[in-house]
This record gives sequence, C-alpha cells and structure tokens, in this order.
Amino acid sequence: MAVSNWQQQYKLIIQWGKLVRPKPDIRLPANLIKGCELPVWLVHKRKGEHHYFEFDSDSSVMNGLAVLLLVQLNGKTAAQIDGENLVQSLRDLGLEKHLTPSRNNGFSRIILRALAFVDA
Repeated sequence: MAVSNWQQQYKLIIQWGKLVRPKPDIRLPANLIKGCELPVWLVHKRKGEHHYFEFDSDSSVMNGLAVLLLVQLNGKTAAQIDGENLVQSLRDLGLEKHLTPSRNNGFSRIILRALAFVDA
C-alpha cells in the first residue's frame, strides 16, 4: 500500500471493499467465521497445490481487509504461504494501531481461518 498516511490507507481499504461483489451463495453457516462482530464468510478451494479463497461481508472495511489478505494467498501453494511472514507483513502496514479492537479481532480470525485451510 503506497500511501503516505493512515487516513489515505483507510480510504483505500474502504474503496477496495466496495469493489467486492456480494456473494450470497457462500453465506452459509459452515462458511461463517465465528468471533467477528459482523457476519463474515470465507470459502476455501484447492486446485492441485494452489489455494483460492472467496470472502463476503456487509462491511466495506472488512471486505477491503480481506482483499489485502487474499491478494497474498490466492493462487499460491502452501509452500509459498508462510503464515508468520504473512502476519508480520500485515502488521508492518500498521493496521493493529489504527483499527478498532473489534475489527482487529475479526481480521485476526479471518487470517487464522485462512491459514488453517492452507495447513489442512
């Protein structure tokens, strides 16, 4: 994210989130991530060794954060996805300092769920 301050980053995250089309077909109880303030759904598919995810939420912010995450995961193999480096690179963006505790918690749960699919 090549922007100079947090307000610009936040606007960019929201813009990305607004580009995410609703996916009513994945809004199933099995895809719901527990522990998020608002409902969030995550679906994982594997094609060969490559992992692909779909995400949906009513929150533009959560959708935008998911875009950040899925750009780093989609189409990659488990060997290419290093959970520790992923978490650190997201931390380096400064999200923890600027997001509300509930959004931080929700985003952490999304990351953990995605990484659990990759590790399975």
